[in-house]
Amino acid sequence: MKSGVLILDKPKGMTSYKVVECVKRRLRVKKAGHTGTLDPMATGLVVVCIGNATKLARFLTDADKVYQGRITLGIETDTYDLDGQIVERVPVPADLGIQDIQMIADSFKGAILQVPPAYSAAKHKGVPLYKLARKGVSVNKDPKKVYIYDFQITGFNSPHVDFLVHCSKGTYIRTLAHELGKAIGCKATLSRLRRLRSGFLSVDEAIPVESVLKGEPGKIKEKIMPVELVLSHIPSVVVNNRDALFIQQGRGIGLLKMIDYMKEQLADFTQIKADYLRVMASDGEDGQRLVCIARWPDFNDHRARLEILRVWNPN
Repeated sequence: MKSGVLILDKPKGMTSYKVVECVKRRLRVKKAGHTGTLDPMATGLVVVCIGNATKLARFLTDADKVYQGRITLGIETDTYDLDGQIVERVPVPADLGIQDIQMIADSFKGAILQVPPAYSAAKHKGVPLYKLARKGVSVNKDPKKVYIYDFQITGFNSPHVDFLVHCSKGTYIRTLAHELGKAIGCKATLSRLRRLRSGFLSVDEAIPVESVLKGEPGKIKEKIMPVELVLSHIPSVVVNNRDALFIQQGRGIGLLKMIDYMKEQLADFTQIKADYLRVMASDGEDGQRLVCIARWPDFNDHRARLEILRVWNPN
């Protein structure tokens, strides 16, 4: 069984954990894991790492996301979506128009601070918040910075607001819906959500989970994508095979030598804002293989070696 990544289209009502369990059972693999939770009420793209690819899952979670959904104005729930209990109802302004909502949505673009909702997988002292919330335990979590690249209101038929949002990792769309309602002045809850994209991976190319449950394991395995492809959102540099061997043997590579590679291959590399760097090597016939994931260099730091985060071994 080869290591790699499956991109799946999750139906409504199924947890991301259940999706992974379906893959493990159907393909008879011991190691598999998803790269980001999608709420049961949501549908769309779930990325599942298989085999040794699970060791690279944290680098896949860093990709930005695109969601399509619907927000219902005039109600607030304890979970910020329709799976929760309604805690308040407020009239929707009769003169509210789509342009008004878009103007407010525009104010969320850029870097914003978000507090994880009480019913979420975010943890407090190792315990998921939703488990604490079910016990009536309230936890004040520090807000974290996320980035909203675009927030388009695509339709409005009161009380329903349709939207398309492009955001950074870690963004809670339920919280965004809740905050939009507060800004409008009439409360709001998320009533529909679909993840369309993670990095460059699109739900248009995903396999429906139903096909995994009913399909032939051999045909499903043919859909497993190599990690070299799914990590394409991370900037890459190609090193020669000798340096690649040194890295794989644990000897690393000098930072100054890596900077020389970057000067040759990446334009304006000092201006690139990235957390990680893919180190690649030639695999013959113009193909490339992943050698490791490294931390994006601090060009003001004169450390002797590039910081290697994960050496890749597909077997």
